[in-house]
Amino acid sequence: MINIPVVEDDEKLICTYLNDNGYSAKGCLNPKEAYDLMYNSTYDLIISDIMIPEIDGYEFAKTVRELNKVIPILFISALDDISSKQKGFRAGIDDYMVKPINMDELVLLNNAKNIQIR
Repeated sequence: MINIPVVEDDEKLICTYLNDNGYSAKGCLNPKEAYDLMYNSTYDLIISDIMIPEIDGYEFAKTVRELNKVIPILFISALDDISSKQKGFRAGIDDYMVKPINMDELVLLNNAKNIQIR
Protein backbone atom coordinates (compact mmCIF):
# COMPACT_ATOMS: atom_id res chain seq x y z
CA MET A 1 0.00 0.00 0.00
CA ILE A 2 1.23 3.51 -0.81
CA ASN A 3 1.67 5.62 2.34
CA ILE A 4 1.12 9.37 2.05
CA PRO A 5 1.25 12.20 4.60
CA VAL A 6 -1.07 15.02 3.55
CA VAL A 7 -0.04 18.44 4.91
CA GLU A 8 -3.11 20.53 4.19
CA ASP A 9 -5.81 22.45 6.05
CA ASP A 10 -8.50 20.26 4.43
CA GLU A 11 -6.54 17.06 4.87
CA LYS A 12 -9.56 15.02 5.94
CA LEU A 13 -11.25 15.38 2.56
CA ILE A 14 -8.11 14.42 0.64
CA CYS A 15 -7.20 11.60 3.04
CA THR A 16 -10.70 10.13 2.93
CA TYR A 17 -10.70 10.13 -0.85
CA LEU A 18 -7.21 8.62 -1.08
CA ASN A 19 -7.96 6.00 1.58
CA ASP A 20 -11.16 5.05 -0.24
CA ASN A 21 -9.07 4.53 -3.40
CA GLY A 22 -6.49 2.12 -2.01
CA TYR A 23 -3.91 4.48 -0.51
CA SER A 24 -2.94 4.90 3.12
CA ALA A 25 -3.11 8.66 3.72
CA LYS A 26 -2.58 10.38 7.07
CA GLY A 27 -3.49 14.02 7.62
CA CYS A 28 -1.18 16.63 9.09
CA LEU A 29 -2.26 20.19 9.84
CA ASN A 30 1.31 21.50 9.93
CA PRO A 31 4.86 20.46 9.01
CA LYS A 32 5.75 19.46 12.58
CA GLU A 33 3.05 16.78 12.51
CA ALA A 34 4.38 15.61 9.13
CA TYR A 35 7.98 15.47 10.41
CA ASP A 36 6.80 13.41 13.39
CA LEU A 37 4.99 10.97 11.08
CA MET A 38 7.94 10.69 8.71
CA TYR A 39 10.36 10.13 11.59
CA ASN A 40 8.38 7.11 12.77
CA SER A 41 7.30 5.57 9.45
CA THR A 42 8.27 5.25 5.80
CA TYR A 43 6.23 7.19 3.25
CA ASP A 44 6.06 6.89 -0.54
CA LEU A 45 4.75 10.34 -1.45
CA ILE A 46 4.16 13.68 0.29
CA ILE A 47 1.21 15.90 -0.56
CA SER A 48 1.45 19.43 0.78
CA ASP A 49 -0.18 22.81 0.46
CA ILE A 50 2.04 25.89 0.28
CA MET A 51 0.10 28.02 2.74
CA ILE A 52 0.41 25.96 5.92
CA PRO A 53 0.97 26.98 9.56
CA GLU A 54 4.40 27.48 11.14
CA ILE A 55 6.52 27.29 7.97
CA ASP A 56 5.35 27.52 4.39
CA GLY A 57 5.31 24.62 1.96
CA TYR A 58 8.45 25.85 0.22
CA GLU A 59 10.54 25.60 3.40
CA PHE A 60 8.88 22.28 4.23
CA ALA A 61 9.85 20.90 0.80
CA LYS A 62 13.43 22.17 1.14
CA THR A 63 13.78 20.49 4.53
CA VAL A 64 12.34 17.23 3.24
CA ARG A 65 14.76 17.36 0.29
CA GLU A 66 17.72 17.74 2.66
CA LEU A 67 16.64 14.55 4.42
CA ASN A 68 15.31 12.55 1.47
CA LYS A 69 16.35 13.30 -2.10
CA VAL A 70 13.96 10.85 -3.79
CA ILE A 71 10.53 10.92 -2.12
CA PRO A 72 8.02 12.50 -4.52
CA ILE A 73 6.47 15.76 -3.29
CA LEU A 74 3.22 17.07 -4.75
CA PHE A 75 2.06 20.61 -4.01
CA ILE A 76 -1.66 21.33 -3.99
CA SER A 77 -2.21 25.07 -3.81
CA ALA A 78 -4.60 27.89 -4.65
CA LEU A 79 -1.56 29.86 -5.83
CA ASP A 80 -1.78 29.58 -9.59
CA ASP A 81 0.89 32.07 -10.72
CA ILE A 82 4.02 30.90 -12.50
CA SER A 83 6.36 32.35 -9.87
CA SER A 84 4.74 30.21 -7.13
CA LYS A 85 5.11 27.13 -9.31
CA GLN A 86 8.74 27.97 -10.13
CA LYS A 87 9.53 28.52 -6.47
CA GLY A 88 7.98 25.14 -5.65
CA PHE A 89 10.01 23.28 -8.26
CA ARG A 90 13.17 25.09 -7.14
CA ALA A 91 12.42 23.92 -3.58
CA GLY A 92 12.43 20.34 -4.83
CA ILE A 93 8.82 19.38 -5.53
CA ASP A 94 7.95 16.92 -8.29
CA ASP A 95 4.52 18.16 -9.33
CA TYR A 96 2.00 20.94 -8.67
CA MET A 97 -1.80 20.95 -8.79
CA VAL A 98 -3.89 24.13 -8.58
CA LYS A 99 -6.96 24.17 -6.32
CA PRO A 100 -9.71 23.37 -6.62
CA ILE A 101 -8.37 19.99 -7.56
CA ASN A 102 -10.28 17.18 -9.17
CA MET A 103 -9.89 14.23 -6.83
CA ASP A 104 -10.03 11.73 -9.71
CA GLU A 105 -7.12 13.61 -11.31
CA LEU A 106 -5.18 13.33 -8.05
CA VAL A 107 -5.50 9.55 -8.14
CA LEU A 108 -4.61 9.46 -11.85
CA LEU A 109 -1.55 11.58 -11.19
CA ASN A 110 -0.37 9.29 -8.43
CA ASN A 111 -0.90 6.24 -10.63
CA ALA A 112 0.86 7.88 -13.58
CA LYS A 113 3.94 8.66 -11.50
CA ASN A 114 4.39 4.90 -10.91
CA ILE A 115 5.21 5.44 -7.29
CA GLN A 116 7.39 2.61 -6.11
CA ILE A 117 6.60 1.09 -2.75
CA ARG A 118 9.82 0.77 -0.80
